[in-house]
Amino acid sequence: MTISSTKPAALAAAIGEQGFTLLEGLVAIALLAGTLAAIFALVGSILSSAQRVGHSNNLVQMKLNAIEAMTTVNPMLEQSGKIELGPYMIAWNSAAITPVTDGVGYPLGISLYRVALYENSVQIKGNDGETLDEFKLRQVGYQRVRDNMAPLPTTPPLGGATGMAR
Repeated sequence: MTISSTKPAALAAAIGEQGFTLLEGLVAIALLAGTLAAIFALVGSILSSAQRVGHSNNLVQMKLNAIEAMTTVNPMLEQSGKIELGPYMIAWNSAAITPVTDGVGYPLGISLYRVALYENSVQIKGNDGETLDEFKLRQVGYQRVRDNMAPLPTTPPLGGATGMAR
């Protein structure tokens, strides 16, 4: 009789361990596919944002380099030109936005230079000639037009040697 008592226990164990059905497997695969698609979209979005940030950083660096290179340019003497900066170049055109005037100097009231304010239209171009960026930059232009002026005549100190008390 022991055989008959073990049959219901083995049968009960077999009923509890049937495993996944086909429908449960398909649902699990669909959930996994949905999760992976969302993760893939998130990674794609992050990579796209990183690429845009990198491009923006490169553009800002090029613009800073162009501004620094323009500090060497005197727009009164070079109203247009180009400077090669490795993988790109800058080109500019200048136009005076104030009249050219004599500078003010001490002590005679007039300096050795004539000055004016210029607005430069600066373009950053790639090696293929494509315009990568453009901006406006204001600079002072100057040109030396006079020789050194004689210093002021020296005068004896006030009171002189005779005006001092002993």
